[in-house]
Amino acid sequence: MRNAAILAVFVSILAYADSSSTAKRDAAIKAVDACLQRDETSSRECRKLNKNVQTLVDVYEQGDKSILPTLFKFTYLTKFYDDALLADPDGFLTAMSQLAEKDQKAVAAGVAGGMFGLPAKERFDAITTRLSQVTGSEPLIATAQLCLRMARRINASFLLSYFPPQTFAGRAADFQIRWFSADMYALGESPLWPNPAGILTTYRLTYLPAFAGPTVISLTLSSNGAARIAIKTLGEDRDVVKVDRTLPASQEQVRRFLALLDQAHFWSTPTELPSRGKDGAEWILEGVQDGKYRVVARWSPNIERQSDEEIEFAEAGQFLFELVGQGQAH
Repeated sequence: MRNAAILAVFVSILAYADSSSTAKRDAAIKAVDACLQRDETSSRECRKLNKNVQTLVDVYEQGDKSILPTLFKFTYLTKFYDDALLADPDGFLTAMSQLAEKDQKAVAAGVAGGMFGLPAKERFDAITTRLSQVTGSEPLIATAQLCLRMARRINASFLLSYFPPQTFAGRAADFQIRWFSADMYALGESPLWPNPAGILTTYRLTYLPAFAGPTVISLTLSSNGAARIAIKTLGEDRDVVKVDRTLPASQEQVRRFLALLDQAHFWSTPTELPSRGKDGAEWILEGVQDGKYRVVARWSPNIERQSDEEIEFAEAGQFLFELVGQGQAH
């Protein structure tokens, strides 16, 4: 009888704990949904948003996978996404595949580390390897491939080295390399170094505006004097190609461009300047000539001109836009 009584008490405690956990989960979901519907971070429903989201994360990690769709609404949960994917790839990707396409892309970006990318190559390798191993139904594979493409693009600096070591030296150097590399990878560009001796004379302008997709313009000179200029522009989501064409460039156009570069002291000016704004556009101009590689990056030189050299630098970049019929760089 005593053992039976103890067992009954134990079962009662477990039932109470389970009921309490369920109540916490339901309350957290209700509060989160109310906050999202109001879309006001200052409202009463949103004051404990982070706490409620963490409650749902804890509930998930305790085995309740039903709340994963709610957690997909918070794409800043990058570490949680990665841990959940690695622990249960089929369950994670199955739930993700049921989202709308736009939401799937947002979650895929979260898996990839969001705006700043994954913290280490080891993490990147673990995630991409696991995604590459996914088999099964078409929705599952398609969702895994979406995550894989996003992870490779956002973390392209783990795959390709577009710039020599210590090219950028400021406090934001790591972010710059990740940002520049991600968009250059999305544009389908290959590094112009570390073997520039094997590359034709090439000048490449990568233009990264704050509120639109990236553009790359390349001017290539062959050994017989012929020149061609190519442009490619992506939409803001980096998936849709908006402009993609190649045109011949005359010797006079090439001479004009090289003269502007010379006036800008392209081969000797500092790679970057300390001043940078919040919006505007980043201009990254690379050059390969006589086996030598050079890169110069400027923030909106057509607007925030800090020297005569920047004026010429901006005019050189603007001239490339004009050669491909794109008018003004904004």
